[in-house]
Amino acid sequence: MSEEKTGVIEYLPLEEIQYATKNPKDHDIGAIYESIRRHGFVNYPLMNKATMQLLAGHGRCDTLKTIKRDGEFVPDGIQVREDGEWLVPILVSANIEDEGEALAYLIGDNRLTEIGGYHTMDLLDSLQDVLKETGNLDGTGYDLDDIETILEDMDRAEFNVRDYGDGSMEDETSVQIAIGRYKFKIPNEDFYDWEQSVKGQINTSEINEFNEWIKQQLGF
Repeated sequence: MSEEKTGVIEYLPLEEIQYATKNPKDHDIGAIYESIRRHGFVNYPLMNKATMQLLAGHGRCDTLKTIKRDGEFVPDGIQVREDGEWLVPILVSANIEDEGEALAYLIGDNRLTEIGGYHTMDLLDSLQDVLKETGNLDGTGYDLDDIETILEDMDRAEFNVRDYGDGSMEDETSVQIAIGRYKFKIPNEDFYDWEQSVKGQINTSEINEFNEWIKQQLGF
């Protein structure tokens, strides 16, 4: 790999963009479509300068082909040539000559995003903000059914009780309670009252209010 760290944006004909020889990643074209329809084509694909093949953005290019074929609209950010061909902004940046290294980057680019996960409370707060400010979740990859599923999962799994520490004598007077990513060490004699308080908050509070209540219990 060269030591070049900067790239250049090139507008390439959609039908001439070369995909990676191997790409194990599947794509939700419908979800990508909603994002492009709402925001335009703002997340540029990445092309390997050494091979002029994509390292990232296959799903986005496939979605553009679907939109173009159906003749629905021309997304913001896409230029149209005189002959009708769409010109797509591509970041030509990486210069990875080794095929194995290029494949490793492609896989890692997808996987590293997946394994990051989400802070559930913050995610729900953010989705609520989007709904409040814009009135819909189009293009986010989430819908109201997803929010309901997250809330149901929280009801089933957010309140977990397990022994605190390694079971040694010094920990026998306490239990550890996990609520999402937050953990509390509760004396045994206070557990019942605390359990009822938590369940009451879960049942009566909005998500953002419950999040604030948790932070208060932690002294934030």
